[in-house]
Parts: sequence; C-alpha cells; structure tokens
Amino acid sequence: MNEQAVEERRIVVSIGGGHATGVGAIAVDLQNTFKDLYNYINIRVINLDNMIEGNIKSYNSSDYDFDNILNLVYEKHAITSQNDMIQHDYEDPIDLIIVCGCYALYDKRINEISHLKVFLDSDADKRLVSLIRKKNVESNEQLAQLITEYMDHLRPEMQQYIEPTRTFADLIIPSTNENLGRAILVDGIVKAIEETKRRMGEASNTNSDVRPRLWDFEAETMDLEKDRYYDLS
Repeated sequence: MNEQAVEERRIVVSIGGGHATGVGAIAVDLQNTFKDLYNYINIRVINLDNMIEGNIKSYNSSDYDFDNILNLVYEKHAITSQNDMIQHDYEDPIDLIIVCGCYALYDKRINEISHLKVFLDSDADKRLVSLIRKKNVESNEQLAQLITEYMDHLRPEMQQYIEPTRTFADLIIPSTNENLGRAILVDGIVKAIEETKRRMGEASNTNSDVRPRLWDFEAETMDLEKDRYYDLS
C-alpha cells in the first residue's frame, strides 16, 4: 500500500488538558466506545503522560520526546493486543489514533495531522482536589508535599505551557459539561470515520442507534466558529 493510502486510513484525535483533568480516562472511554461501534478499525491510545523522559521532571515541554511520539502516530496499523488482531477481518483497516495528555496539543506537527483537537478545561481548585484524590494523599506530610509541588511546579507549568495550547482546540470541554462535550466528540469522530469509509468504498458497519447526530461538523468551519459554538462553557 502506498503512503497516500496509509494516510487516508489514519484518523488522529488529540485530547489535551490540565493536570488531573481526566484526559487519559476519556481516551480509554473513547477507545472502548469505538471498539463497540466498529469491528474493523485499529484503535490506539498514545498517552503522553505515561511517556515522560528521564527520571527528573523539568515541568515543561522538554519532558517529552515529540519526535518519538510522532513516530508512534505514524506507525502503520500497530496492533495493541492479540484480541485486536483477531477482531479485525480487513487487511488494511482504518487506524483511529487517540493522542492524549497535558501536552497533546503542544506539538505543531501533531496538531497539523489531527482531525479533531480537544481541550478538557477545569479550574485550578478542581485540578488540585483531583490531584489529591489521584495521589491517594493520606497524611499531612503527603498533602504538604503535593501542595508544594503544585504551587512551585504544576501551576506555573499549567500557565506557561499547557493553558496556551487551549487556543489550538477545535472543541473545548469544561468540567461542567463533560457529558455533552463527550457526546459531541463521539459524533465528530464518527463523522470522520464515515467519511474515511466512503473514500475507501467500504460498507458501513455501525450501530446507528448508538450515534445521534448532535452536530454537523462538516457544515461548519470549526476554526472560524469555535469561539461561538465549540467552547461549551
């Protein structure tokens, strides 16, 4: 298969957001959702938050090897498990690649190949509470250490490196509208898959009852209209 054909079968969705906003959880949720909807696509999750370089964090973009991450995105039809290999009956299925993490919208090259870019928004207080729960803080000493890390490193990192990537998002999902945002996100990905299938000339294999048409992403220009339509706050 030539490179152009491989590119046409690849759908990249990038989901960024602040610390402890649940970007990894929503990516896995989407992975499970689309495994139920389609039985012939490769679905991969690339979680940048699990790929921090080195033993000492710098709390900036240098913690990530974006060249390596980009190579993982371009990896042709990577099989993540034996179950996936058995599940796919097509020689060249569609690749749905979900890139997630605090810096998912940071790299220009990944943004350029992403069909949909999403930012999960949450206020600072909620992120701190979520961090405390995520770290299973049980003692005053642990709490003091976490707050120190948050004030000295995580909050400045959010302000200087992560928050600015919000401007690259096609869809901004605030914590107060997570369900609606997820539904629109699912619908947008479904449309991208259906358009790819039409180009490939393959028959639909979707349970249409599961996917309501919440928004016609093709009828609107997302970059021009996102301030009006796609910031759900």
